[in-house]
Amino acid sequence: MNEDDPLLTAAELAELDRLRRHLALRTATDGQGSRMSRRRGQSPEFVDHRQYAPGDDLRRLDWNVLARSEQTVIKRYRAEEEAAVRIAVDASASMGTGEPAKLDLARRIAAAIGYVALAEGERAQLATISVRGVDLSVPKRGKGQWGAIRDRLLRVDADDATADAALSPESSVAELLKRAGRPGILVLISDALAPNGDIEAWPRAIARARSSGHDVRFVQILSPEDIDPPWEGDLELVDAESGGTVDVTFDARAREAYARRLEALVTSLREGCRRAKAAYARARSDEAVVPVVRRLSGGGID
Repeated sequence: MNEDDPLLTAAELAELDRLRRHLALRTATDGQGSRMSRRRGQSPEFVDHRQYAPGDDLRRLDWNVLARSEQTVIKRYRAEEEAAVRIAVDASASMGTGEPAKLDLARRIAAAIGYVALAEGERAQLATISVRGVDLSVPKRGKGQWGAIRDRLLRVDADDATADAALSPESSVAELLKRAGRPGILVLISDALAPNGDIEAWPRAIARARSSGHDVRFVQILSPEDIDPPWEGDLELVDAESGGTVDVTFDARAREAYARRLEALVTSLREGCRRAKAAYARARSDEAVVPVVRRLSGGGID
């Protein structure tokens, strides 16, 4: 990896390595904040240790290590059936807009989360959501598999503006849940600009995923142009999703109405995540990737 890599620089990977043991990005499959599970009559296979984090089951502290070195570490086990960290990237046409494009940051966030998950011994799966449906990769494990996730992300492009109807967020997430199998961490990365301006579409999809047992983390990416449009006067606007056009006069009143609509969308997402006990992080497309991952992994609401 060199400093000119389009996804993560060597410096960013080094920062993720320093942070990863403090990031709460672990699949919780037994209700105890751990990955340990087993079939009846079988013993779990010991894998390694990790640093203790608040909320961990104290019964899994390695007391021998504590006695020898005063280090508080948790024993980690490999389950016969393990959950995965699934990272779903919205590749709809609107994600290709903005300067820089929202999809650019989405791919970088997905790469960073995939790297952290693999480095922590989790299985990682990448999904893309587009007009073609849901494309879910084969699960990967081990830090050496990060290159495969990276290469796959580099091939993800935003849809072209098209009159073809895209899957709704609810339909897309339902398809992803159907194919995912066992619940785990589900990271959804999107601008949340749903078809037909339905600001409740993504909150409904998030609630569905959460009710299916997934630990949901939602990243909303907006471009600087989304937040503060540089438009003025009489314009012909092109819908990034459908390719349709509309003539508008973008004056002070129109700008105010746009700002109210955007705020309603953000508020709907934040409150939907709060109700579903899902994490929510909001990012600008020109933002650095590591701070976004740090906020997201904390599990709170931006």
